[in-house]
Amino acid sequence: MKELWGLVAFRWYWFGLFLSSLGNSLGWMALAWFVMKKTGSPVAMGGVVLSYMLSAVAAGLVVGVLLDRFNRQRLIIWDNILRGLIFIALVAVLQLESVPLWIMYVLIVLAGILSPLSSAGTQALLPRLVPDKELLVKANGLMESQWQITGLFGPVLAGLLIGVIGEGMVLLLDVCAMFVCAYCFGRIPSAMLNHSAGTSAPPAGEFLRSLGADLLTGYRFLLRQPQLLWLIFFTFFFNMAYGPLEIALPLYANAYLGGEAVAMGFLWSALAAGALLGSLLFSVVNWKVRAGVTLAAIIALWGVTTLPLAFFTRLDIAVISMALAGFSFTPYNILYRSHLQKNIPPHLLGRVLTSVRMITGTGMPAGAGAAGLLISVLGLQGMFLASSVACIVIGLLALPLLRGLDAPPLFAVQQGSEEPLPTAGQKKVEQGQQM
Repeated sequence: MKELWGLVAFRWYWFGLFLSSLGNSLGWMALAWFVMKKTGSPVAMGGVVLSYMLSAVAAGLVVGVLLDRFNRQRLIIWDNILRGLIFIALVAVLQLESVPLWIMYVLIVLAGILSPLSSAGTQALLPRLVPDKELLVKANGLMESQWQITGLFGPVLAGLLIGVIGEGMVLLLDVCAMFVCAYCFGRIPSAMLNHSAGTSAPPAGEFLRSLGADLLTGYRFLLRQPQLLWLIFFTFFFNMAYGPLEIALPLYANAYLGGEAVAMGFLWSALAAGALLGSLLFSVVNWKVRAGVTLAAIIALWGVTTLPLAFFTRLDIAVISMALAGFSFTPYNILYRSHLQKNIPPHLLGRVLTSVRMITGTGMPAGAGAAGLLISVLGLQGMFLASSVACIVIGLLALPLLRGLDAPPLFAVQQGSEEPLPTAGQKKVEQGQQM
């Protein structure tokens, strides 16, 4: 760990994302609670998640090209600034007596379109900050622990702040976090990032001519990696299994736990506390189980640990269930992200990561949207039961198919220095070499 903290760039990276993660935990809690209070509709709550996530997925491929063609650091900075301004406009809309939901959805869509610049951009930037690829797992472990820390304190803090200063002011705290995050990324020494591509904008005509081929580059790479495709496939379903929590937990707290935002905050904090403990344990234990087997088992365990929500309506049982679920899923993100970063060539990271997110990113909003409909048919606890059982089944199916994840063919991708993107005239030659 000392090697990582000794890197100035990594410290600024970690601190900026820490503030961003904390702000997001406050902002999304405030937004979810506001929509629930105003509409009382699971479908409307699902629509908020769908608007943000699906717009992010739709913009993903173009964002991937931008991340490989332009300075990733600057794109992340501008994303945080612009999304902060959009959320200020959203706060203004929330102050209206009669809230026009369509305006709120438009603002959320705009924020979602920008968000991949940071969500994919920060992952693509990390290998640049950590020159030793063997430290990537530790770096991702530190980032996972950071997200769990903010997840542990953020929801409870959000629940308290919503009751004291209101949803609008909590959203403004999220805006402040975005602006400070932009400042932190501005402090990362550019010399350490070695921007060999994208330091200057290509001519507009050249960019547009090559855009169509660039949009498919990530998918062409994935199609030559069968084990990676299986990993992405099951990650999609894992994300889909998580999606219902975004909709169901506020309703669960409202219906069974006294209708208090603080109770909802405790559930999210329990999830984060378990995840933090799991990430710390995973970082100190010499894990010898193969990655594919571990990932499949985690998917099944998520279904087992969330199953009690289908049968009990007590806060203590719900908190224990969320804590165990968090403890079980933590290694998934660490192993998954490190695997992608190690096995995707640096000059393709932006395009491939956003191609991956085009697939896996639809899982969570699909699960959230389906939850809104299933709750009206099966009831809240019936939806929990269906989600848990489906997750257990998917995890068992993944076990034989992910066993070969660590096989040599997937790790055979060369991790050379990043190459500049070609001009329009060199495009076809580059594609033939890369694929």
